[in-house]
Amino acid sequence: MQRPALLISLFILTLNLNAQFSQQAIDLTERGIKHYESGNFELALEKLTKAIEITSKPQVSSKVRRNSLFQAPVESELRDRITIHDPITAAAYLNRGHVHFARAKMDLAIADYSEAIRILPGGKDAYAARSQAYLAQGKTDRAIDDAARSVKIDPKFPRGHIALGMAYQDAGRLKEAMDCAEKAVQLEPDNAEAYFRRGDFNRLLGNVEAALKDFSKANEIDPSFGSPYIGRGAISFDQKKYEEAVSYYTMALERDARMLQARKFRGYAYLGLGKDKEAKRDFAAVLAVAPQMREEIESASALMGRVLAADNANPTASKP
Repeated sequence: MQRPALLISLFILTLNLNAQFSQQAIDLTERGIKHYESGNFELALEKLTKAIEITSKPQVSSKVRRNSLFQAPVESELRDRITIHDPITAAAYLNRGHVHFARAKMDLAIADYSEAIRILPGGKDAYAARSQAYLAQGKTDRAIDDAARSVKIDPKFPRGHIALGMAYQDAGRLKEAMDCAEKAVQLEPDNAEAYFRRGDFNRLLGNVEAALKDFSKANEIDPSFGSPYIGRGAISFDQKKYEEAVSYYTMALERDARMLQARKFRGYAYLGLGKDKEAKRDFAAVLAVAPQMREEIESASALMGRVLAADNANPTASKP
């Protein structure tokens, strides 16, 4: 006669424990995001991983463990016990993916974004994020598929249109990329990244004046946004105005020190100025976070050396 009462009390206890651990997971996820935004990737990973562990495993008190009704789950089954539409766990995976992405660990980022999608299949943010990770791996078709899925889930999702534009850019489909950026601007006229992306597509199309106008608009909307300065730096670099390029990349890093692209490109600009010591310092800072980029940096640096040698052999040709 007492068994139904016992089962009810266990059910209530489980609900209370789930609520408690859910709040802990929310707090850990928020702390992880703050550490990520401040550039402390190690602490961000620690907090987000803990949030995932809390919500991935059934949480049971010691009293319940001693009860014969409880059976410990097999470790291999724990991942599948995550509640299927659990937004807390999905958010923790999504944001841990962002940290891996910032550290240029794309396999880990894709794994986390994929898990967020498995838990929350309608997660448009995870599809857009995974699209960019695939893009970083050179998997353009997969990037296009994921970005397209994100805007299919929500046609009014600016980030999805931006991700799709970036994937189209990588495929050499610049007109379609520009259409995506235009769509993002129309959907969210105060979206700084949408203007930056449109400006970058204009830069690639050779429309320098339009690009600079879009970069300025992006920084008018968000003065702390570093990417438009990377765009300006790229224009200066292409024009072989290396001192100016260094200045712009430095402005980008002053706004967000986590930007590996800005630091890497500043290293190349330093090489253009013959400042090898400064270039090596920037490359070392990049490799400390993303050692897997060594081959890319060494290859690009060697190419830069050949370009400079050619310019020195024919100085009139190197003038912008």
